[in-house]
Amino acid sequence: MVQALDQVWVGVAEIGLGLVFCFIGHSAARVVLAVWGALVGFFAGSLLYVVLLPRVEGQVFAAVPWWAYAIGMALLLAWLSFAFYAVGVLISMGAVGWALGQFLSATFNMPSWMTFGMGLVVAAGLVMVGWTLNLPKVLLVVLTAVVGAGAILDGVQSLIGQRLDWFSQMGWKTDPTIHAAWTVAFVVLAGAGMFVQFRQQSEDNLRDAYKRA
Repeated sequence: MVQALDQVWVGVAEIGLGLVFCFIGHSAARVVLAVWGALVGFFAGSLLYVVLLPRVEGQVFAAVPWWAYAIGMALLLAWLSFAFYAVGVLISMGAVGWALGQFLSATFNMPSWMTFGMGLVVAAGLVMVGWTLNLPKVLLVVLTAVVGAGAILDGVQSLIGQRLDWFSQMGWKTDPTIHAAWTVAFVVLAGAGMFVQFRQQSEDNLRDAYKRA
């Protein structure tokens, strides 16, 4: 019962955040970077708790539930991302780079040690790109629309209890209709998000949009 409720809350949160990213991502850059910082902080706080729990002596650390650390880290990184442009770019681009590195590693079936290294390399590369190039509006709109569309569909799949392995060759062979339908839905959502964002009045790069917001 608890696990089912957790799955529902996760699905609802993914859909809500996905809608924000997909349809108002660039025009609300400061808010989006803060939300992204909160997500990264939540997972980082959870991971930190798991890593430190067996290594920290005493009952004070263990007495505090894991979600308290996760929420505390989420609030901290959300505030830093909202208040400081450089921190927001560091966290958001680093998270995107890490996820992209993990995806590339899984796609090419790399060993675990290369998977970790690939995530670090791609994350560092995107952070440098974000700092030095002052990302243009077109790239940001496409990025936020694609990420948002993926989050919306993942949230819907979580709610109905049918998580789809998008890149499973076996899945495409055994049930191509379902995979094709979800892929079409992703393309339509991402396209709609780009269309809506391009029609909004907003600045031409991330730094200016961040300052305005």
